Amino acid sequence: MGDSPGPGGLDLIINNNQHAIMFHISTLLISAMLALSIPVANAESEPHRATRLGNPATRFAAPLKTPDDLRRTLQSEALRDDVQRVARKSGFNGDMEDFLRAAKSAPIREISIAPNTLLPAMSTRKKGKADVIFNVLWAGKKPLDAYEFSFVSGERRYRVVTPKACGNFWVEEQQPPPKPELSLDCTSPAESTGDALVQVCCTLKNVGELAEPQTLVVLPFPAGVQARCASGGVDVSDTTRLSWKYDNLAPGDERRFCANFAPQQPGKITFGAWATAQRAAGVTSSSETRVQAATAAGGK
Repeated sequence: MGDSPGPGGLDLIINNNQHAIMFHISTLLISAMLALSIPVANAESEPHRATRLGNPATRFAAPLKTPDDLRRTLQSEALRDDVQRVARKSGFNGDMEDFLRAAKSAPIREISIAPNTLLPAMSTRKKGKADVIFNVLWAGKKPLDAYEFSFVSGERRYRVVTPKACGNFWVEEQQPPPKPELSLDCTSPAESTGDALVQVCCTLKNVGELAEPQTLVVLPFPAGVQARCASGGVDVSDTTRLSWKYDNLAPGDERRFCANFAPQQPGKITFGAWATAQRAAGVTSSSETRVQAATAAGGK
């Protein structure tokens, strides 16, 4: 029979086994870490270098010479599905009708993209099919000539950029976001006599960049007056005020309304109106009229 290992030999065997097990575990952990890191360093995160544009096999459409060429390309019925695919894939989440309206009438500007500029995306064609690539580094020796236009859809602002050489456009969101804003201006005569009606007229205007789905304007009754009549659409259900509601007030739209009041006594009257909306902050406006004593009949 051979000699059996003593206590020291047994410790050596155990220690060797522990080292082997720990080495195996470490190897597995390193492999797992490397596997998890692969998506972080994949090819998609590396910029695509572009040194020349206009290859007929990869360009989105024919080269552009004028802004009208761009309008025709983006509104083309033959390219309609391709345009929508590129717009959506490059990051446009708004209404395509807003996109098409902007392509038809938005001001188009010429821009120059400097070498070594990292572009967020760019359309291309792969075997004839429209597609989008991301993180494109313009590595050409000269600036890249392009067209751009901006527009608002929903509550976001977007920019469309299109290199002239290839029509490889993309859509990106712009900051700051569009701002909702209202203005309200009310006027009344500086002076009036007690036997005359005082007319108050207000102009509500959407001076922001977003449509207002619904706007409410309220004109409370000042003390010492009685309402006589008001312009169409007025709500008189509340005996302490007049109010008007306006739906879908587009940017640039305005509404004008008037009301007549009969003063009950001489003195200063302050007319104060306010407007609230779903998007824009509330606004107020006021005017003052000094009412003189009524002229006695037949007096001088």
